[in-house]
Amino acid sequence: MDESNEIAKTPGRRGAHRSTDSGEMPTETRRAAPVAPMGTHTDAGDAGVSDASAPADAAAPAEMLDPREPESRARLLRRTPGGGYEIPEIELVRVIRAWGQRGAGEHVRALCELLVDRCMPEFQRRSWGLRHRPDLMEDAIGGMIEQLLREVQDPRETFMTLNFIHYLRCLCADNFGRVLRQEGLSYKRDAQGRPQGRPQHVPRALVERIDIAAEDREEAGAGGGTVIADPRDTLEERMAAVEAQRILSFLPDPLDRQIMALRALEHMRWDDIAKLCGKTERTMRLRYEKALVKLRASIEAETAAIAR
Repeated sequence: MDESNEIAKTPGRRGAHRSTDSGEMPTETRRAAPVAPMGTHTDAGDAGVSDASAPADAAAPAEMLDPREPESRARLLRRTPGGGYEIPEIELVRVIRAWGQRGAGEHVRALCELLVDRCMPEFQRRSWGLRHRPDLMEDAIGGMIEQLLREVQDPRETFMTLNFIHYLRCLCADNFGRVLRQEGLSYKRDAQGRPQGRPQHVPRALVERIDIAAEDREEAGAGGGTVIADPRDTLEERMAAVEAQRILSFLPDPLDRQIMALRALEHMRWDDIAKLCGKTERTMRLRYEKALVKLRASIEAETAAIAR
């Protein structure tokens, strides 16, 4: 999709942020959506989505295109010299809704598949920040497709018929942010809105366990008995355990991690640690001291990198 052409021809787009490879969540919202000028057409050929607009009161399509006819199929796939499509996405949405009102499910499915194929390059580009987690990237793209198919058949959704390209970007940003929030990923941002430092990550499995524990406590309190608040913060304890495991991962040797965990976390005696590891007590002490030096150096290097 040609970003420069779209920004130049659509008012109010100079302040929009782009999604980057670092996993930054797009910041576009529907509230900031500009309405495309009447009767203009801007082609965007990189992603296959053309930024076209039409009068708001033209709810019906100019013509009913039958995707089963070879001529109509060719017109739907034909591109303009500028890189867009001869039949823009706004017109395609109107055709889908018109066939849906007539109950032509086969036509609607064929046209919806064509619309998804057009939007897929943009879906992939907007979710590229999750490429290090293919499962999350697939989840984000699946949510984008599901929302697109649901709203394209909803006549009350008029935003996509006013400015489809901005609608598509807002849809991508919403689903990208949903996946980040669902997985517990968040970033601290500076005054300009750019992510800074390491992401704060709460694994999904840990969040589910916390929710289940909360539900169990509510059910126990519903029995009529007296519920006494637990003075311990279980969430803080679990997050501390997760952080401890992350810090121990700086040690490449499993034996060093075991010694460090037994001594620093379990507070075991040196003779008991030596028996569990099958080594002498002196060896345990020496490896423990060396592991402490490695961890201290790794943590200091990480802190310095975040400070920069």
